[in-house]
Amino acid sequence: MKKIITALAISSLFIACGSEKEETVENQEDKVLEDDSQEKPIDYSELREFPMSDYDLEAVLFIPQKHYIDGDENDQLEDPLIDHAEGEAFWDLSMRSDKNWKITVEDWADVEKSIALEKEIHKETAEVYDYNYIEEGEDYLLYQRALTTGGTTMDEKTASKLPNFHFVVVKKINGTYITIKSNDLGEFRKISVEKMMNAARAMK
Repeated sequence: MKKIITALAISSLFIACGSEKEETVENQEDKVLEDDSQEKPIDYSELREFPMSDYDLEAVLFIPQKHYIDGDENDQLEDPLIDHAEGEAFWDLSMRSDKNWKITVEDWADVEKSIALEKEIHKETAEVYDYNYIEEGEDYLLYQRALTTGGTTMDEKTASKLPNFHFVVVKKINGTYITIKSNDLGEFRKISVEKMMNAARAMK
C-alpha cells in the first residue's frame, strides 16, 4: 500500500511540473505574440516639422532635417519641393538632396480610409502586380510590389532584387482622412521606404 501511495505522489509531482512547464511555454508564446504585435516607435531624431497650412492642408508633415549652405555661406534648412495645384487635395513632395525621398499626400475629407481598404485597392490591380506585405500596423503598411510573371519576362529571383518597396500611411487629423504614400511612379529600396514611412507616421 505504501508503494502505491508513493507512486501516486510521484506521478502527481510529475504532472504538476509538466503543467507548470506547459504554462511557462504558453506564457512565453503569448509574450512573443505580444512583442510581434507591437508597432515600431517613430524615430524623430533626423526629422523636423513642416507645416502644410501654406499649401491648403491643415496638418504638420515631418521631413528629413537636411541642411545646405546658401550663397552667403549661411547654413540653411532645406524645404521640400511641393507640386500642388490650388483647389486640389493632392500633393507631391520631394527633397532636392535626396532622390529617394518622394511622397504623395492626399486629403480625403470625411471619406473613410484605412489600411484594410488600401489592401482592397491592391486586389483591383492583382492581375498586374504581385503584393508582398512586409510590415503592418494600425495606420501603416510596408510592402513589395512587382509585376506579375505574366507582365514581365524577368524571372522571380531577378525581380525580387529590384527596388520595388512601397508604403502607405493613413491618418485622421481633425476629422479629415489623409493618406501618405511613396510616390506611385517610383521604385524604392527598403531602407528608403522605411525612412519615408517613419516620417509619414509622425504627421499630425
